[in-house]
Amino acid sequence: MKTKSIKINMILNGIKGLLGVLFPLITFPYVSKILGVENIGKYNFANSIISYFVLLAGLGISTYAIREGARIRDDKEKLNQFCSQIFTINFISTVFSYLLLFLLIFLVPKFQDYSILLYILSVQIAFTTIGIEWIYSIYEDYKFITIRSILFQLLSLILLFLFVNTNSDLYIYTIISVLASVGANIFNLFFSRKYCHISITKKMNLKKHIKPILVLFATTIAITIYVNSDITILGFLTNDTYVGLYSVSTKIYTIIKSLLAAIVVVSIPRFSALLAQSKKEEFKSTAEDIYKTLLTFVIPAVVGIITLRKEIILIVSDTNYLPASSSLALLSIAIFVCLGAYFWGQAMLVPLKQEKKVLKITIISAIVNIVLNLLLIPFWKENAAAITTIIAEAIAFIYCKYETKKIIKLNSFFSVFIKSLIGSSTILLISFLVKKIFTGLVLTTTLIILMSVISYFIIEIILKNEIILYYADKIKLKMKAVRSAKS
Repeated sequence: MKTKSIKINMILNGIKGLLGVLFPLITFPYVSKILGVENIGKYNFANSIISYFVLLAGLGISTYAIREGARIRDDKEKLNQFCSQIFTINFISTVFSYLLLFLLIFLVPKFQDYSILLYILSVQIAFTTIGIEWIYSIYEDYKFITIRSILFQLLSLILLFLFVNTNSDLYIYTIISVLASVGANIFNLFFSRKYCHISITKKMNLKKHIKPILVLFATTIAITIYVNSDITILGFLTNDTYVGLYSVSTKIYTIIKSLLAAIVVVSIPRFSALLAQSKKEEFKSTAEDIYKTLLTFVIPAVVGIITLRKEIILIVSDTNYLPASSSLALLSIAIFVCLGAYFWGQAMLVPLKQEKKVLKITIISAIVNIVLNLLLIPFWKENAAAITTIIAEAIAFIYCKYETKKIIKLNSFFSVFIKSLIGSSTILLISFLVKKIFTGLVLTTTLIILMSVISYFIIEIILKNEIILYYADKIKLKMKAVRSAKS
């Protein structure tokens, strides 16, 4: 198989991740005003519940399939057999997830109040399973997934503005959101034949697959708990208004995190393939390159969100949501530790087959998060939820980094960290000056972002940040190619 450029894959997966959250980013200012804080709170509470059932249906299958599939992707016969076994296990877990969901809707009074929303959102469970996106990750084919996402995002955007016009259109909005999120997955099953042939099989080889799948599943459960427990506990201990406020912060947090996570996600199949081929030096150099790229883009993003937190809130919603600016500032800090934990845990320890260590720290982090949420949310509401996210992610980050360094020694990242921090400091100065000279929310925010991006890149080039220099060289080559073509 021809090796794909991991930096090109970063960009493609970044576009896919951006599109996955661009739909709510573009639509949220409109939807938040049309539906109101209470309806937004209802939607997000129901969606947080469904996320647990999507998790149950998924088990730890995606991560396991990518790791093990990348090791045998050049052997078609083995891969066909492996993919059929994994898909069959996934199908069974999906059926079980639906049965449990319907039972709980019938038994739990709180769920009955949100039953229609839960039924609509539950479509995500089936569509995530038939999406078999892990096959495309095994082959690092992010081009197909990105193109498919663009088409469905555009379709969903058109439908939203056509059919969501009053505060009674909550259910219509929910249907369109599901379509935007997982509707395109139905095509994945058909186009997957390009890589392998999948069928339901009786020979699932559970003895081999089930233990690592369950370990990764337990890890995913713990991650989901401390990701979603904030909104779930807010819903139970406070009211829909506080959930609605926190939903604005978490939506922006998720947008930035998902975009930046693309840098790490594309590395997982590559790391697994390199380890299978015993290319340890290439594994090490690739890991260093990925983490330097992560630091280069995460640090300015965090500083930028803190600086423009109020402006961002006003752009995506209105003045009713301004109290959410404090929790957004806190969550921006969580982006740094969250992506660090993801790199050292999912991208490093899991390919190194140290998933039990990842499970251990994730469970500890989840327990800490839940306990702190229960203790602090009654007093500090949505700000407490943000603080507990920082603490939980920081614990996972520190532990996973420590355990990885016991296995493989990577070169220091301190130089890139300092260079990125110096470049990011100009964002504060630019923001202060622009706000003194110009007025108007959109104008000042746009100018601050554009000037900050330009100044950051210039400073990083002066400081010789190798990641920025790489992309600068690529841009120069593209410009030369364009000029040559015109001449």
